[in-house]
Amino acid sequence: MHECLPTLIWRKTRSLLNPFRLDPSLHSSDPDLSGPFLYYLSFSLFQLLAGKVQFGIILGWIAISSVFLYSVLNFLADRHGSLDLYRCVTVVGYCLMPVVLFSAAALFLPPIGSSVVVVAVFFVWATRVCSRLLAEDSLGCPENRGLIAFPCLLIYTLFFMLVMF
Repeated sequence: MHECLPTLIWRKTRSLLNPFRLDPSLHSSDPDLSGPFLYYLSFSLFQLLAGKVQFGIILGWIAISSVFLYSVLNFLADRHGSLDLYRCVTVVGYCLMPVVLFSAAALFLPPIGSSVVVVAVFFVWATRVCSRLLAEDSLGCPENRGLIAFPCLLIYTLFFMLVMF
């Protein structure tokens, strides 16, 4: 039974709001690109409000980072995982939510020096959620979560640097 799309997006978003009580089965049951596309547009809008016209850069980084993560994790998973490119783009997009929230908060925060702690909290949040979704659900190897977290860390570093500089 499929539920309507806005309800599904809201349930997935609500699941990501608490990085300690994440529901990986919710994200694997019905992958969609509507929620990630909404986050991409929101991120671009907040960057535009900050005076940075970066629509093409954000879209390019999302495409390249999803293909990068898909390639690296399929090498790691060998034949044991079920990660396809569509699911990888969906996970990277939904886990961009902390970056979107930080880009909204950065409109009101003082310059970089005093917001390092805030950046660290959002950065760890995005990396933790993405690595957990990929390790436990898509690849089925929660013991390699730290190894999976490293490419996620690299990807979200790019997006946070885009917001900060």
